[in-house]
Amino acid sequence: MAAISLRRTKDKGFIGLPSKSIETFFVDLHEEERRVYDQMEEEARNIVKDYISDESVVRNYSTVLSILVRLRQICTDLALCPADLRALLPPSQLEDVKNNPALLQKLLSVLQDGEDFDCPICISPPRDIVITCCAHIFCESCILKTLKRTKPCCPMCRHPLSESDLFKAPPESSQMTSEGSSSHPSSKVAALLKLLSTSRDASPSSKSVMFSQFRKMLLLLEEPLKEAGFKVIRLDGTMNAKRRAQVIKDFGVPAPEGPTILLASLKASSAGINLTAASTVYLLEPWWNPAVEEQAMDRVHRIGQKEDVKIVRLIARNTIEERILQLQENKRLLARKAFGRRSQKGQREISRDDLSALMNL
Repeated sequence: MAAISLRRTKDKGFIGLPSKSIETFFVDLHEEERRVYDQMEEEARNIVKDYISDESVVRNYSTVLSILVRLRQICTDLALCPADLRALLPPSQLEDVKNNPALLQKLLSVLQDGEDFDCPICISPPRDIVITCCAHIFCESCILKTLKRTKPCCPMCRHPLSESDLFKAPPESSQMTSEGSSSHPSSKVAALLKLLSTSRDASPSSKSVMFSQFRKMLLLLEEPLKEAGFKVIRLDGTMNAKRRAQVIKDFGVPAPEGPTILLASLKASSAGINLTAASTVYLLEPWWNPAVEEQAMDRVHRIGQKEDVKIVRLIARNTIEERILQLQENKRLLARKAFGRRSQKGQREISRDDLSALMNL
């Protein structure tokens, strides 16, 4: 490619741009977030593992992407995602145990006994409880896998068993719904507020741009930022061109009269706009393809910028976000080798190997 290409890059001195530094700020999830994340990731891993073993990843590609999005949302704020990851999956075909009074009574007696009990297959508290016609209780995923892989009989009593002999328990009242609407800010929001306050103390008139892939996250951020005394303005994909132009113009008004924080959608701001009024960029989540992030950064670090630019990436420690960083680095290495043109399809898709790496399979 070098023999037939001519390219102007920012590291060439004649462009005359200020320096750009990129740092990664790792955030530790608080106890509640960590418990929910670990629980969801384990469930997601089992779902994806089943798809890979059945060679049905392509057929269930949209479901897999939705699962990955949910895990990433938990890393940012529990309020972004529904309580039940299994709501993403096709509805279960198992019969409701309410249609079998004898089994329902048996299930209720076990649940009302008050003692902890485990699924005999995974030796963990059962999730998506299923009771068999022979009155034994399992996780739905555990018993379905067992029936597929071994002789179709109950693991406890060896009674012949098929999927039609399984009965699904009524859904529990969702404990995690209340968890998703926690009264205190998420770990990332708390870390972001601390970073912004430190930056404001050092330079009260400096402006910052916060990029997120989730419009709901931009809305969730507005209130705590305003309560902390920041002037905030928002730019997202729901705005028409005229409204976007007005937002960018308003953001360019110098502080203290103008806003100091711009909440921006990553995709809506990845190309074609000038945000050189800011000198600091916060990326709330990583994106699969580093080129999308780099385009967003370049809305601030571009011709017209007078100050050094600082990029801060907020990453939840020991989560899928760290593995996305590794995926990004792999894509950068591939791009350097090929020097260049990747198709739109290549920018969008996640390969099977990428998926296995993201889910630690």
